Amino acid sequence: MKSLLIATLALAGTSAALAYTQVGAGYSQPVFLTAPVGDSRLFVVEKGGLIKTQDSGGTVSTWLNLSGQVDTGGERGLLGLAFDPGFASNGRFYVDYIDKTTLNTVVASYTVNSSGAVDLASAKTIITVAQPAGRNNHKAGWIGFSSADPGHLYIATGDGGSGNDPDNNAQNLNSNLGKLLRITPNAAGGYTVPTDNPFVGVAGNDEIWAYGLRNPFRNSFDRQTGDLWIGDVGQGAREEVNFASAAAGLGRGANYGWRVREGSIATPGISDPTPPNLTNPIYDYGRANGDATVIGGYVYRGGADASLEGKYVFGDFISGRIWSFSSGTVTPLATPFGGSTLTSFGEGGDGALYAVGINGNIYQLAAAAVPEPAPALLLALGLAAGSLLTRRRRA
Repeated sequence: MKSLLIATLALAGTSAALAYTQVGAGYSQPVFLTAPVGDSRLFVVEKGGLIKTQDSGGTVSTWLNLSGQVDTGGERGLLGLAFDPGFASNGRFYVDYIDKTTLNTVVASYTVNSSGAVDLASAKTIITVAQPAGRNNHKAGWIGFSSADPGHLYIATGDGGSGNDPDNNAQNLNSNLGKLLRITPNAAGGYTVPTDNPFVGVAGNDEIWAYGLRNPFRNSFDRQTGDLWIGDVGQGAREEVNFASAAAGLGRGANYGWRVREGSIATPGISDPTPPNLTNPIYDYGRANGDATVIGGYVYRGGADASLEGKYVFGDFISGRIWSFSSGTVTPLATPFGGSTLTSFGEGGDGALYAVGINGNIYQLAAAAVPEPAPALLLALGLAAGSLLTRRRRA
C-alpha cells in the first residue's frame, strides 16, 4: 500500500505515542472502513452512497454505487457495511442506509459474482426501521457480526433524533429505535428472529437485543474474543463507551439508560423515574477539553506493537483526540486529526487498525515506543503538523 505520510508524534504530558501512516486521501465524506478477514483490500464507505475499494498498491475503485437511493441530509447516508461470516463462499454482504424515498433505515444484502463484482440484481431488503418524519439526526447505522455469535446480524439504531428523545423511543420496547437489534438474515431477503432474543414471548419487539441507546454510531466486536464495544454519542454533558462481554452474553437484554441517563449521570432536564438494573458505561467523559462526540473504535489486534495489543482504541469527532483504554486506564495518543474530522475507525482483513476522516483522509494506526526526540526534532515535527492542520482547515 502506498504511504502518503508517516509521522510519529509524542504528546506533551503523556507517556504514550502513536505512529500513523496516511494510506488514503481524496475520498468523499468517508464514514467507515472494513474488509473481509484475509482480504488485502480496504472497503471504504462514503456517506453519499458509494463503497470504494483500495488495493495494496493504493489503487481506488468504486465497488458499489447506491447514491441514487440514499438520502444524505444531516446525519443520513450510507452508514454501515458488514461482510457475511460466509462471504468467502457465498459472496454476501450487508449495507445500512437511509432510503431517499421513505427516509427510513434500510438494511439490505448483496452478493458478488464469480469475478468479485457486486451483482446489483442480487439486492434483498433484510429489515426496514421506520424513522420519525422530519428528523435527520441520530441514525447510527453500524451493523456487524460477532465471532462469538455466528450467523446473527447486530444492527445499531439511534433514537430517531431531536433533543432528549422526545418520543422516548430508546426506553420503549415497542420501538426499534434507540436499540441494538439482533436478527438472522435470510439469503432470500427478510429475516428470522433468534429464539433466544430477550423479548421473544414477552412484551417488547422480538428483534431487540439491548436498548437505552441514543446514537450508537460506531461500535465493534473484538475479533479475538467476540466482545462488544459501543460508542454512544451523548447530548449535552457526557459521551459514553459501553462494553458487553461475549462470555457473559453480549449484553442480552441490557438497558444502557438513555434518555434517563446520559453516560453515568442523570440526564439534565429529564425527570423520568430511573429504571431498575441499568447497565452503566465502562467509561464516559465530559466536555471539558472540547470533546463532544465519541467515535467508538476497536480492540487493537494488529500485531504491529505489543504496547497497544488488546487495548481499546477510540476517539472524539469534535476534538479529533484519540485514546486507548485498558483496565480502567485511559491514555491519550497522538492523532492525525483536527477538530470535527474523525468519523470512524476500521479494521483491515489482517486486523490492522485504521482511522477515517470526513476530510477524505485515511490513516493506518499502530503504537510506537519511540526514544525521546531532540528539541530541534520536536520543533520540526510540531511545525510540520501545524502546517498540515492549517492546510486541512483551508481545504
